Amino acid sequence: MLKSLIVTLAGALLALPCAAVQTFVWLTDNSSQTKPQQYRQALDVNGLTLELLMQDVTDFRAEPIQTTTERAMAMLKAGTSTCAGNRVKNTERLTFSYATAIPHTVFPGLRLYSKTNSQTTAWLKQQLNDQQQISLMQLLQGDNKLHFAVGGGRSYGVQLDTLLQRPEWQHKLWQRRSLDMSAGLIDMLVQDRVDLLIEYPNVMQHYLAQYSATTELTSFSIEEAEPYMLGYILCSKTAEGQQLTEFFEQRLQHISQQRRYLDAHLGWVDAADREQLTRLYNQVFGTSF
Repeated sequence: MLKSLIVTLAGALLALPCAAVQTFVWLTDNSSQTKPQQYRQALDVNGLTLELLMQDVTDFRAEPIQTTTERAMAMLKAGTSTCAGNRVKNTERLTFSYATAIPHTVFPGLRLYSKTNSQTTAWLKQQLNDQQQISLMQLLQGDNKLHFAVGGGRSYGVQLDTLLQRPEWQHKLWQRRSLDMSAGLIDMLVQDRVDLLIEYPNVMQHYLAQYSATTELTSFSIEEAEPYMLGYILCSKTAEGQQLTEFFEQRLQHISQQRRYLDAHLGWVDAADREQLTRLYNQVFGTSF
């Protein structure tokens, strides 16, 4: 009788369905397969941090998809279980997505770049304010023929977005929309197709290192830019997306306290900027590395 009962219970247990694994789409603009070589990021911070966040997780599974920023935003609007990492959080994006309360990434703020030996650079040095910064507002308002390279669909933070979206200045902005957006924007500056580029220092440092020819650029601090930027994880504004957002918040709260998560950030920037980035990281995540 006992043997029969054990066999019956074992059969019942085997018949129970396994816990469902929730698969979600992870949108990224980075890929190790991107060609040519300079169009790849030195470190796929999206991929590396995702790997750390998903380590030992069994009830969620990510399916990475490489896409442009504009396409990523459209997929967040249309998807049910879709997330994108390392994204600036703004009012528009929060209308169609949930955002983690805890940042996903932290990185040095945007700077303005020009070719060192250009007349533009010499002129900009004369436009510095008392804080040794350039006012983007004054450049856009000024009677000059400067052209800026900017990324289509990209967010540069609230203050800069407000400036760059004003219709009266669109003729000064040359936009690029592609998977190789950052590298393509830098190409435009290096090849003298534009005069100025707004970009992050860590992105510039990597891409310039890939050029065979020596290209010297000068950077300027932007008055309207934040000293550092925070990237968040955005997920579809659905029940599944809300569940994923809560999951990532729990994981970020835990993993961000570990040295390996800081190391993922440090590998993303030039050695000269790592001390500053560590200070920013400690400030944002409440750590003491």
